[in-house]
Amino acid sequence: MGSQQYEHATDEVVEETGAYTCEAGTTIRLNKGDKFPSCPESEVVTYWKHAEGHHHNSGEPVSEAGRYIDEDGDELDLAEGSTFPNCPKADTPTQWRHAGS
Repeated sequence: MGSQQYEHATDEVVEETGAYTCEAGTTIRLNKGDKFPSCPESEVVTYWKHAEGHHHNSGEPVSEAGRYIDEDGDELDLAEGSTFPNCPKADTPTQWRHAGS
């Protein structure tokens, strides 16, 4: 797994539909508006992060504010409701992921 920090705690509201991995390494799909559950393995409070491989394309809306990194390493802080931009260096479409994932 990558070095991304766990960003979401049990009982927080999911802001972005997607796959999330808990501290024990279990990955589940959660929908916007759900609450992050306890660890599926131990049933105790845990922390969650976006699963590996989770990405967004230029032009898609940002559904969760945060720091993102593109395919060639450019990092930007993006606000919820904004749009994922093209690559800042080449001004071409690119993929973005949460920084640290």
